[in-house]
Amino acid sequence: MNLKQLRKLPASDQWTFVRGRIAESSVELDAALRGLHAQLRGLDSREAMLSASKNWSIVADQCRTMMPCAPVPDRNVHVAISSAIDSAAAAYEERNRYMHDLLAADVDDELVPDPDRIRQEGDYYLLALATKSGGPGVTLVTLDRAIDVVLRLTTETWRLRAARGYLAGRTTWKSLLMGVVEGEWDGTANWTYSGPDDADD
Repeated sequence: MNLKQLRKLPASDQWTFVRGRIAESSVELDAALRGLHAQLRGLDSREAMLSASKNWSIVADQCRTMMPCAPVPDRNVHVAISSAIDSAAAAYEERNRYMHDLLAADVDDELVPDPDRIRQEGDYYLLALATKSGGPGVTLVTLDRAIDVVLRLTTETWRLRAARGYLAGRTTWKSLLMGVVEGEWDGTANWTYSGPDDADD
């Protein structure tokens, strides 16, 4: 379903569909991280991907730990891969709010995070029932912001794929890894690269 079709649905159905896309995009990001994890161990098989920890944060941390040992002579590539891991972790953290918090169309007045803001049609609230501060955390969210989460997850998926591809010796991934990547709603990505012409050599 494209975004124009999505906008024709009732608000609650739009939210259901977009949360489904967030879940789907999360699975793609998880697979990309596990692929990178396997590649950093010198492996390139489905079994190697599945043998990583089930905890996303642990896999990301292990990738960060292994990255300095990767046989990459170009310091800029090292930085780009480390950046991709960190950006993916931040995107996954944002995804967690939409997957684990309660999404509500309305909340009690005393919980509204910005009582001076005029409520817009389609506004929803994410309620974190348990936070580090102990109280409930309430965040006002819009459908556009949730769509941005899908796009960000897609962007980071492609960056991790590029990192894995590059480490596997498929240098055609280098321009994507070193470029500016923009995830698309359909799960594809576009990128621009303004570095040296020999990026893919």
